[in-house]
Amino acid sequence: MAQYQNIFTQVQVEGPAYAGVPLRPGSSPRETQTTFNYWLGKIGDAQVGPVYLGFTGVCSLLCGFVAIEIIGLNMLASVDWSPIEFLRTFCWLALV
Repeated sequence: MAQYQNIFTQVQVEGPAYAGVPLRPGSSPRETQTTFNYWLGKIGDAQVGPVYLGFTGVCSLLCGFVAIEIIGLNMLASVDWSPIEFLRTFCWLALV
């Protein structure tokens, strides 16, 4: 049976899973399978995965962790290593 649809009617369309760009020969396979998340579909694409980081992806995650660690420790040192003061003034510390 046909349903009335207009611009205000929310519809989630779920098509076949996209496997991503083809990998070069000799690359390690993707580690995760494709899943669909209903709540992600509310704001955009509901597909989660497949994930393939590769060497540069792992390096970028490592460098990001180091950067957040340095920034966080500097912010914590500026409040004299007090976790309560850190949480209280976190927004102000992010501006400075």
